[in-house]
Amino acid sequence: MASTKLDIDNLLQRYLELLDEYTQLRAALNTLQSGIYHDLARANFSAERGIRYGLDYYDDRMQATRKVAVTATTTTAPSGLVPIFTVSQTNPAAKTPSSPAPAEPTTSDLEEKEPPKPQKHDPLRWFGILTPMPLRHAQTQAVRAVEELLPQLATVSAAMADVELAVRRARKKRAKAEAAAEKAQQQQQQQQQQVPSREAARSSQGEVSL
Repeated sequence: MASTKLDIDNLLQRYLELLDEYTQLRAALNTLQSGIYHDLARANFSAERGIRYGLDYYDDRMQATRKVAVTATTTTAPSGLVPIFTVSQTNPAAKTPSSPAPAEPTTSDLEEKEPPKPQKHDPLRWFGILTPMPLRHAQTQAVRAVEELLPQLATVSAAMADVELAVRRARKKRAKAEAAAEKAQQQQQQQQQQVPSREAARSSQGEVSL
């Protein structure tokens, strides 16, 4: 019983530590998002007339340059297995409409053709070449939010859910142990009450026989 209570106390202490970490990460994310919106407002304020940086400047061909990977890593968590969220950068190829196959190049064409350069899929290029500095700063902050804060928030949230499940299981186990102990105590009290009644019955039978 005492060990179960100690386990619950340790789990609650761990949950409070995770909650504090989660709160700090949320505050950092809110600050970062405020900075992103502030930089976007500055970029739109200093943009040329008729230009607004937003959804109007790209279409469905835009692809994500980062993706989320979920891996299960064995840790010291109560269940022993907690998902770890990470973000990796991708290099998506631009979608182009299907076109007929080109004619086979000749030897002279192969000699003149230079090796293809690796394409850079920078979303800022959708807004032109001379993008303002506030827009670049907003991109840097958004990348930090996606690569650092969001995976940490998801990982801490999963760890909190794991601790909550462990606390519920420990409380259920403690409740069963308390119910079993109470039942055993009641049976013991009943047995103790039955002993004097039997002795009284025996003494009364002896008096009657006399």
